[in-house]
Amino acid sequence: MQEIIMIQMGWICPLLIWLVLVCFFCAIFFAIEDGYLYLRKLHQIPCDRCSFHTGETCLKCTVHPYKAFTEEAILCEDWEARYAHHS
Repeated sequence: MQEIIMIQMGWICPLLIWLVLVCFFCAIFFAIEDGYLYLRKLHQIPCDRCSFHTGETCLKCTVHPYKAFTEEAILCEDWEARYAHHS
């Protein structure tokens, strides 16, 4: 009986180890993918190109100070393109 258990453990243990490794690498892959998609979403925030952007750390936007540089600002209705004033 003990030989049967040892034979079964001979293929169950490596199988479990491979299963854990595959799950680990899949979790790493999905975490990297989620991070990449989140960064792509953050790059859609137009605040740094807006004319209402102040460049200050305390008051980032004069129209929506609490919404500035957050995901809520992606579809900001008050966004205006910053124009370069050359003299």
